[in-house]
Amino acid sequence: MIRLQRLYIPIALSALVTLGINVSRPAKAENVVLKQTRTITLCGDLFDIDANADRLTAEERARIVQNNLNNALIKTADRSPAAVSIRVYNNLPNVELGGFHIVTADSNSAIRANMTTMQLAEYWASKLKQCLADSKTVQSYVSTLTGGNAGIAQSLVGTRKHIVVIPTESRIPIKMATQFYFDGTTLGDAVTGVVSRDVPLGPQFDTYLPAGSLVHGAVVDAGLYSFNHFPNRKAVTIQFNSIETPDGQQIPIKAFIVGGVNQYDLHKEAAVEAQASVSLNSVKSLATKGMIAGAWVGDALPKDEQARLPRMFMDRGSVFDIMPDQDLEIETSATTSISVADAVGTL
Repeated sequence: MIRLQRLYIPIALSALVTLGINVSRPAKAENVVLKQTRTITLCGDLFDIDANADRLTAEERARIVQNNLNNALIKTADRSPAAVSIRVYNNLPNVELGGFHIVTADSNSAIRANMTTMQLAEYWASKLKQCLADSKTVQSYVSTLTGGNAGIAQSLVGTRKHIVVIPTESRIPIKMATQFYFDGTTLGDAVTGVVSRDVPLGPQFDTYLPAGSLVHGAVVDAGLYSFNHFPNRKAVTIQFNSIETPDGQQIPIKAFIVGGVNQYDLHKEAAVEAQASVSLNSVKSLATKGMIAGAWVGDALPKDEQARLPRMFMDRGSVFDIMPDQDLEIETSATTSISVADAVGTL
């Protein structure tokens, strides 16, 4: 049940995944390699995205903003300058068109432009308004997006595939499905966690892993992930290998519980990043349908990299239990990519 949230509208994939999810080879290059640019276009060049933000490069952010603008132009019923507005989420101003999110005015970009974030948002909004005043040019641009048939615009958007990613060293909040008793566990014992809140996925942050997904793993020898038999020859750890969405679809991962020797770190709610803030806080969110086309997990970090990660180890001879109400975090040691196809029909 991965959910997509495109332009305030999440797609609840788990509700109607029809193709299933398979571990497959990575997508072909032509499916993922995109033109690198920082310029947002409509009536010619509108403005540039000059700064990195939210762990995204300026080029990646520009691609997201251009996609937001294109989708908004297709979906909105009002393409007039009056449809442009600025709304504040998480203390950052966001430019919208017809209620659809276009771009967040971030601090890095504002500093580069020698403006406040609000001044930058107002500048971007003014450039968009100036362009929308030329309705003939705008209509021509929209026609290039829809093939000249506005009536099929929703379907065209709805059938596009894209890739979402759970990067290496991503953290996902979980709780144990049942109480975990360390005393008496043996190698190979199954361990199951539950994702405790929605987790937005990049690079576009219009897709999120929903709370309630199960995380499956097992007790394994700690020596697989540490040197010199740290913390001792009989120590064990928990390695997670898959996420199971509420409808039973499997997403491969490589992850561990964050902590140390005989201890785990409690999850603390982090601030929502700017690119994700709109989709997760919007009051316009309505679930629709979609499907997962496939997923694959990359190579794990080498052992020397694994050894530096904050993995929870359990030392034999200790009494160590984890209760179901404990807020934990798992951290990924490899990148998982998920191919998502938007549903056919109205989004």
